[in-house]
Amino acid sequence: METEMVSQLIDQFGMDVMRFCRKLTFCSEDAQDLYQQTFLKLMELRVAIRKEENPRAFLFSIANGIWKNECRKLRRRARIAPSISISRMQEENEQIQDSADTQSQVLEQMQQEELRRAVERLEPKYKTPIILMYTFGMKVEEIAKIEHLPQATVKTRLRRARQKLKTEMEERGYGI
Repeated sequence: METEMVSQLIDQFGMDVMRFCRKLTFCSEDAQDLYQQTFLKLMELRVAIRKEENPRAFLFSIANGIWKNECRKLRRRARIAPSISISRMQEENEQIQDSADTQSQVLEQMQQEELRRAVERLEPKYKTPIILMYTFGMKVEEIAKIEHLPQATVKTRLRRARQKLKTEMEERGYGI
């Protein structure tokens, strides 16, 4: 693929791809790496992208594929030698220190954080459709195309993910 075309895609969809990467990884450094790998992979593929075929979904599909491969690799490594994410611990400590808000705002933030963590704990097959639908407003058809799955499977995964999230949030005392 020509660098001008990649540059145009970055200008047009770069922010969406970066947001998607952040939602997948929940870590800004990992998101930046995934973002760069996505556009490098696009250049390696040397495919022609037509605007009428939804290039944004194609870019999300590339990022999602790379992320799934990374997750597999990390799971294999975790079985051998478990590790702790220092950057996540630092982010959580910064959030605790910055909380000088009113009680209702703090409670809302806690609920949002619990929900974010619950989404993060979902299996990748449930997490990706939830992120694509509720963060990026994608339709089931687009998610199915990105995930390379039938629409019925995407709908089932969305329903199961919502059920898991609801159960977990209720166990933590929210929404009762």
